[in-house]
Amino acid sequence: PPQLWMDIDKAIKDAKKFIYIWGWAVWAKLELVREDDSKDKWETLGEILKKKAKEGCRVLVMVWDEYASNDLNPVGLMGTHDEQTEDYFKGTGVEVFKCPRVKSKTGMGDAFMARGTYTHHQKGVLVDAAIPDAGLLSKGRRIIGFMGGIDLTDGRYDTPEHSLFKTLKTKHKNDFYCNVTLANTGDSGPREPWHDIHCYYDGEIALDLLKNFEDRWEKQNSDKRHLLLNISQKEGFVVDWSRPEDDPNTWSCQLFRSINSDSVSFDRDIFDKINVRKGRKYDDSIQKAYVHHIRRAKRYIYIENQYFIGSCHSWLVHETLKAPNTVPIELCARVERAIADDEEFKVYICIPLHPEGEPTSGAVQEILRWQSRTMEMMMDRIARALHAKVLDDKHPTDYLMFFTPTKQESPDEVPSDLAAPKPGSVAEKSRKSLRYMIYVHSKLAIFDDEYMVVGSANINERSLNGNRDSEMCVGAFQPAFTKEKCGDGEIEGDVRTFRLALWAEHCGKAMPEHLRPSSDECMKAIRQIADENQASYIEDEPRGTKSHWMSYPLNYGKDGTVTSLENCKDYPDTGGLIIGKASDFLPNSLTT
Repeated sequence: PPQLWMDIDKAIKDAKKFIYIWGWAVWAKLELVREDDSKDKWETLGEILKKKAKEGCRVLVMVWDEYASNDLNPVGLMGTHDEQTEDYFKGTGVEVFKCPRVKSKTGMGDAFMARGTYTHHQKGVLVDAAIPDAGLLSKGRRIIGFMGGIDLTDGRYDTPEHSLFKTLKTKHKNDFYCNVTLANTGDSGPREPWHDIHCYYDGEIALDLLKNFEDRWEKQNSDKRHLLLNISQKEGFVVDWSRPEDDPNTWSCQLFRSINSDSVSFDRDIFDKINVRKGRKYDDSIQKAYVHHIRRAKRYIYIENQYFIGSCHSWLVHETLKAPNTVPIELCARVERAIADDEEFKVYICIPLHPEGEPTSGAVQEILRWQSRTMEMMMDRIARALHAKVLDDKHPTDYLMFFTPTKQESPDEVPSDLAAPKPGSVAEKSRKSLRYMIYVHSKLAIFDDEYMVVGSANINERSLNGNRDSEMCVGAFQPAFTKEKCGDGEIEGDVRTFRLALWAEHCGKAMPEHLRPSSDECMKAIRQIADENQASYIEDEPRGTKSHWMSYPLNYGKDGTVTSLENCKDYPDTGGLIIGKASDFLPNSLTT
């Protein structure tokens, strides 16, 4: 079973003093560990938290208060379960705070826009834990945490296999989720596969996560600040616990955030490190971290993200000014420098086939439009750099590639007892083609196998601006495995091990080319698998595949143009232009 869910389950159950959970969504009915398929149901998160509260644990849950959800419409528009979670824990020892995304010191219109458009998007868990190797008599407790892209809610539980139909009656019998083709059901499928990244933290970085939770709770739930536990040495916590500095497995970590003073109180000693706009202090250190590490990368960059939109000031066609974050153009600049200096350098970007929602809907189509404009700008700049260097035998995709994971099942993987889908529905088409996208929800960046960023922030303006959605990420590296320590050789620490495991999942096998991601051979080997999977996915004949990555289905010209594929302008089965189109009615702040 997925290790994440087992680790969080164990950490919560082992807590003695406190459990803090925060997220965009929290679902009390989530089953964390699903081992014995013969059971009708497994223990839920809600049941575990109520037990822990009865045992004397302080259990605080802070979930985004979705504006559209209420007593009459508890599901809301986004399916965050905030009303249902609050109702579930009423009268128990579990305290739930529905935290709105407010905007103060502004007019009613702006306040309404912020409340209805922007979110609290951070996701994490904090608990107390035993001190390692301290002996049975030790009563001291340390702080550990989990943080990344995964909310403790429905649809997130998955395995690297990412099945469409096979687990509908087993692992997902109480957790059917499909937020793409909304008419799909658990009786007929397919489900929406989910790919995400979360991390475990202990030591000083766990205290930073704790401070973020406390500061947000105090800012927006000040009447109940007394519920925050006094986590101090006096209360039996070893707050200065950390791993030995000479431990080769030690990591150096730093917390980055996108958040403003409407949602958190900033300490005065960091006022010189944050920004001010219209009297509102804000932290955009996630974007700054991305820019810094893109610029210092020497060999390659790998990004997985739910969205990829930005640098609108450099788009070839100026359709919006609402996506100025500089991550895409910084990636271009780094590739352009590599071309000018004759360096081996590659950028691999993994994104979902399309955002959640009906692919034909106005919101999804507009997001795809901004994404294709971003891609077009990047390919054009790289093509121009190649032309300037007179590298006529090179193509922009030799330096930059966009991949997307999809699932193609074989007929023998589909249980025989599934109900027939509704005639003429997308579900019926999917049952015939046995194909579906794997939804990429991870927010991960790896630089040179040396440094990684993991968290809740997407590559779009909502996540990187600092004044829109509230986000958090952690940047981390192992001091024993840096460019300075490893010299010209490959950096072979845990970042590399993790990346190799991840790419083996995406490609269906471990490949020797993956050992040198900056090489032409690596890009060529991955592209070959991805192109084959793309051709297979577009065909209507079911063909099970072990690998998931396919080339993102657009045509990338040698001259840098990005256009629709002649044989696949619309998404198979669901419809909707792959290249997207702008909406005439949606506010750009919503879709960027």
